Amino acid sequence: MSASTRASGLIPPSNLESENPLQSRADSPLLVGRGLTKTYGRITVLRDVDLSVKPGELLAVAGENGAGKSTLMKILTGVIPHGEYEGSIELGGEAQQFSSARAGDAAGIVLVPQELHVVPHLSIAENMFAGHMPGRWGLYDEQTAVRWARDALSTFQLKFDPRARCSSLTPSERRLIVLAAALHRSARVLILDEPTAALTDVEAAVLLDQLRSIRDSGVAIIYITHRLDELDQIADRVTVLRNGAVVSNYETVPPRAQLVAAMLGNAIQMVQEKTEHELPPRVGDPVLKVQDISVYANNSRTRPRALNVSFEVYPGEIVGLYGLVGAGRTELCRALYGAWPGPVTGKCSIAGAEGIPGSTHSAVGRGLSLLAEDRKSQGVLHGQSVASNMTASMLDDLSSLHLFINRRKEREQVADLMQQLGVRPARSDIAIDALSGGNQQKVLLGRCLVKGLKILILDEPTLGVDIGARQDIYRLIRRIVEELRIGVLFISSDVEEVLAESDRVLVMYKCRIQGEFSRSATAHDLLSAATGAVNT
Repeated sequence: MSASTRASGLIPPSNLESENPLQSRADSPLLVGRGLTKTYGRITVLRDVDLSVKPGELLAVAGENGAGKSTLMKILTGVIPHGEYEGSIELGGEAQQFSSARAGDAAGIVLVPQELHVVPHLSIAENMFAGHMPGRWGLYDEQTAVRWARDALSTFQLKFDPRARCSSLTPSERRLIVLAAALHRSARVLILDEPTAALTDVEAAVLLDQLRSIRDSGVAIIYITHRLDELDQIADRVTVLRNGAVVSNYETVPPRAQLVAAMLGNAIQMVQEKTEHELPPRVGDPVLKVQDISVYANNSRTRPRALNVSFEVYPGEIVGLYGLVGAGRTELCRALYGAWPGPVTGKCSIAGAEGIPGSTHSAVGRGLSLLAEDRKSQGVLHGQSVASNMTASMLDDLSSLHLFINRRKEREQVADLMQQLGVRPARSDIAIDALSGGNQQKVLLGRCLVKGLKILILDEPTLGVDIGARQDIYRLIRRIVEELRIGVLFISSDVEEVLAESDRVLVMYKCRIQGEFSRSATAHDLLSAATGAVNT
C-alpha cells in the first residue's frame, strides 16, 4: 500500500495497523448475520440465514433470481430496518440495529446496486457525494467536494476532472467513481450487486482488477453475481442461496457445474400438460424473424444491451427466452416493440413486413403486442376502470373517425374478453386497482389481444401472481396460441416455468443467444448456459 493512499484516509484506520493486509483474512469476521429471517405476510422470503465475511476477503453470493439475495443485502445495509426482520447483525464484534440505509452507510457498510443512480448532467463530484455533500452555512462547498473527489479518484489512478459532467463517463467509469466515493467514506464492507452486468468484457476485467486491490487493502467485499465465470478470478469463498435459505458454503470456488447443481437443488421438473402431444408443426413462414439485432443504451459505441441476436418464431408455437439479470432479454423485446429509447440495429420481419418498429403504435399496427414485465409501473393504468385498461390498445378499432369511442362496441368487446379470460369479478366498470394481481394480469393480457395479432411477447407474465392464477395464465396462453395461431415469445427467469411452458427455449447470456434447447432439456442445461458454466 502506498504512503499516498494511507495519507488520503481512504482506508479505515483499523486496517492500517497490519503490516500485511492479507494476514487479516485469518482474523475474526468483520460482518456477521445470524438467523436472518424476513417474511411478507405469510410468505417467507429469507429463512434463518447465517453469513459472515472477514476483512480482506471477497465472499461471492450466488443463487437464482428470487433466491433471497437482494433481501439479505437490504437487511445487512439497513434498507430493511431493524425490527422488520428476525435475527441479528454484528459489525466488528458489536451488535448493530440499523434504522435506515443511511445508518448502515455511516457504520461503513456500503451497497453499490446494479442500477447506479447517476445524474448525467451533474458533475462527477456531485454524483460521488450525493447524500454526503460537504457544505458550510447550509451552502454546497464545491471546493471541498472537488478535493474529496480528487483524493478518492486517485485510489484508482483516475484523472477525471471532478467538475466534468458525469455524462462524459463510460458505464465502467461511473461504477468506479461510486466505488471510489464509498472508500472515501471509509467503507469497511462493500456490497456489490451484479457489478459487471452493464459492462463490456474489457471493462469488467478492469473493474475486477480494481476489486482485488480493494480487497487486499483490508476491505471486506460481498459480491453478488450470476456470472459464474467471474468467481474463479475474484472470489475467496462462495455462499449459495436457494428459496431464501443457505444451501451451500464453499471455502474455495468449486467447479461451475457444482455451483449450478447447488443453485437448483433437487428441483422437480414441471411437466407440461401437453407432454403427450407432439410439438406444433412449423407451417408457413415465421411470424417473427430477427437477424443480427443489437440494442444500445445511448449510442453504438457504448456496451450493447443485446448483441447480434437472431432467431425465428413460427405460428402456433411458444418460444421461451430464458436468462438472468443483465442478460438483455427485456431490452431486446422492448426494441422489437418499438419502445427502446436508444439505437437499434439489425433486421426484423413481423408477419412478412420488414423493418424494426419505430414506435409501439407501429408495432401494434403490424400485429405485435407486448405484456410488460412490471405490471404496476408499465402496465396498469391506476385509477382507471377495467374497461379502460383492457381497451387502451384498441382505441383505433373502437372509435368513430378516430374521435369518439363507440361505448356499445367497447362494452361488448370487454365483456367478451373478460369471459374468455376468466377475470373476476366480472365487472368492467370498477377500478382495476380493486382486482387481485392475477386478475389484473389477465386484464393486461386481454389488452394485448389486438386485431390482427401475429406475435405476442410476454415478459415475466406470472411475476407477482399466486400459484392458482399462474395456472390460469398458462392455460390462457396455450389456448390463445392454438385458437389464434399466433407465435409467442415467452420471457421468464424461472427455469422450471420456461421449460414447462415453452416448445423450445433460447438462452441469453451476456447479451447474446448462448444456445437453443428443446423441451426435453433439463434445468441444469439452461442454468449452465445462462451463467456461463457450459463445458466447464
